[in-house]
Amino acid sequence: MNTKSLPAVLALIAGLTTCVMSFIQHVDTVVFAKRFVIVCVVFFAIGIVISVIIQMNFKDMEKDGEDALEEEDSSGSEDLQEQEDRKEDEETE
Repeated sequence: MNTKSLPAVLALIAGLTTCVMSFIQHVDTVVFAKRFVIVCVVFFAIGIVISVIIQMNFKDMEKDGEDALEEEDSSGSEDLQEQEDRKEDEETE
């Protein structure tokens, strides 16, 4: 599972929400800037934690999927090899 962009997306959504809420409340610029930075940092950290948890929990599932793909690839390559061998046998006859 690709969770690389999760922390950044989460921080950006939280920052957008902070901007909108601060605009509606007519907050001073300095107060807004402090809130914005704090919210972005906190939600970026939360996103990193969530990303790590997701990667840890789905690591086993990804390995199982990769093993299944490798088995299919190896059986598929054997079939191709057998087909090539048959063609060579037919050509020599």
